Amino acid sequence: MLRKLCIPVCVSVTLLAACASAAPPPTPTPTLAPTPTLTPSPTPIPSPTPTATPIPPLALTIRWPEQVSALQPATIEVELVPPPGVSVTATVSAAVLDPEESLPCWLSDLTLREGNRYTAEEPLQLPLEPLEGDWRLVVYVQSTLSVEGERALVFRPVPIPFRDLIGVLPAGVNIRVPRDFVEAAAHGDQWAGGRVWRYGDGEVALWWAPGPVEPLLLNNAVVMLEATHDPDEPPHVLGVEETEWQGQTAFLFHEDWPGTNGGPAEALVVQGPDYWLYVLRVRTTGGEHIPLLMRQVWETFTFAERRRLYQTRVKTGT
Repeated sequence: MLRKLCIPVCVSVTLLAACASAAPPPTPTPTLAPTPTLTPSPTPIPSPTPTATPIPPLALTIRWPEQVSALQPATIEVELVPPPGVSVTATVSAAVLDPEESLPCWLSDLTLREGNRYTAEEPLQLPLEPLEGDWRLVVYVQSTLSVEGERALVFRPVPIPFRDLIGVLPAGVNIRVPRDFVEAAAHGDQWAGGRVWRYGDGEVALWWAPGPVEPLLLNNAVVMLEATHDPDEPPHVLGVEETEWQGQTAFLFHEDWPGTNGGPAEALVVQGPDYWLYVLRVRTTGGEHIPLLMRQVWETFTFAERRRLYQTRVKTGT
């Protein structure tokens, strides 16, 4: 019996010992999660703005002859070269100023030609006796591109020598004929005669003869005019108008000359202060228009004063 009781007691003691020795598990210490550190976002770096490549300017060059005069008209030519691979349009004009520079004596738009050349429709025709001093050619350009190059140049016209017509023409008149003009015909003397001069594609002629001592009438003007025509091949008279020349009665005839050397002409029949009759003609020798140079010579025809003219004729018998 005692033995039976002893076994359960031992078992109980053992269980109690086992229970007594088992310590409760430690309470876990909570671990704080680390506070996240905010990393600032990187500042965006703007992309660099592309820099436009500058376009080179237009290259301007003025083409100019070595000598310029009324006998050597200058073709106004400007070369305007764009940069490689660039197509651009431009408006180009030019002006010529005399030494007084009050207003341009010549002004023209320039037209684009082949090879980036801009030229004027008509050449520069200077006066027969230009002002002394520095003349200027100025070029104006309008374009979307800048322009590089000299836009102006200074020049001096070449002086023109003239024929000495003293002893050839009547004492009462004068006309400035350049020495380079070729004398194509010579008739008569200082009393009654004529001279014809040619240059290039033009001709200027002056004829003279004593007339009636009365105001000039159209019928007398026609007789004087026809006396200067070639009887075998006379020109066609297209019309006539009454006018004046330096205060003297005159008639202006418009003619058309036949042949390969023909073309338009104008003939002025005028009565001088001494009642001499004069025919001043300018014409083209094969062109469509009377050359401006011939008109310039025409405009130099002048009369002497009546009193001085009368005294000269008395002394010389002409």
